[in-house]
Amino acid sequence: MNHGTKIPKNHRDAALAYAALGIKVFRVRRSKAPYANCPRCDKGSSIYVKHRPEECQCGVSTCHGFWAATTDPALINKWWTEEPDANVGAPCKLNGWAVLDIDPRNGGYASLTALEQRVGVLPGTITQITGGDGLHILYQAPAFDLPGQPFPGIDFKHNGYILLAPSVHASSNRYQWPGDGLFRKPTTPWPAALLPAKERRAVPQQRPVTRRHSFPTARTAGRPGGGRMWTVEDLVQHVMDGREGERNNAFFFAACRAHELAEQNLISLGEAEGALMHAAAAVGLTDSEARNSFDSAATRPSDRTWAA
Repeated sequence: MNHGTKIPKNHRDAALAYAALGIKVFRVRRSKAPYANCPRCDKGSSIYVKHRPEECQCGVSTCHGFWAATTDPALINKWWTEEPDANVGAPCKLNGWAVLDIDPRNGGYASLTALEQRVGVLPGTITQITGGDGLHILYQAPAFDLPGQPFPGIDFKHNGYILLAPSVHASSNRYQWPGDGLFRKPTTPWPAALLPAKERRAVPQQRPVTRRHSFPTARTAGRPGGGRMWTVEDLVQHVMDGREGERNNAFFFAACRAHELAEQNLISLGEAEGALMHAAAAVGLTDSEARNSFDSAATRPSDRTWAA
């Protein structure tokens, strides 16, 4: 049974407590930035030696950011003795985690509400309150990479890292494990409903939850001439589901639909534009590629016979 572990308030002791549970941790600056690489690992240096971060043999224990993470108590003691107030970072993928990072400053809670209205309530798991009044929702990682920022205010943290309690945010608020304050390793798999389309398995569909409140971008947008009903979230998902080599086309399709629906006052064009630009970045399109496609969609003649 996962009873949980009380995490000390002292940063060094907290890092040691996580390491004792088998969680790799590393030292992070208050700015959230990892420590600088040595000259042999700095790509801008004249003596840079090309190598993969995970195969680094330079001997400098802080190089390559979260790749420096360790469970070695001697090294952890050394790091936090040198800098007692350094924050505690944990790489997601290296610890077998995938994390929903909810940022309220960019509409994360509204996006989470809309997401759960669409796919049903997400499976229960361990949650951390961030120093910025957001949430880290921790799951066990799937066996393949996830997109980075699929919705406004929500990041899928998989290849990156998060800070762990009792780290201190720029606001001076601490990260914390809510409720009883105990840390428990996540045991719940990443939700099947949030997997990329090609990786989804046949699973029973969850019944959408009836809410007493609504999210403004979840308004239903009707297809011209009837047929499929579209929302901003549908358009974002269309971009996210685009296959390799077809993502530009998927984005352009979604941009055209956004302009058509906005002309009918069915969605907000600004809202759709922001969401689609986030989705474009998540699937690997450059900002200029996405911007050119979105602007081109504004001048494309309306097509009343399109289909997804």
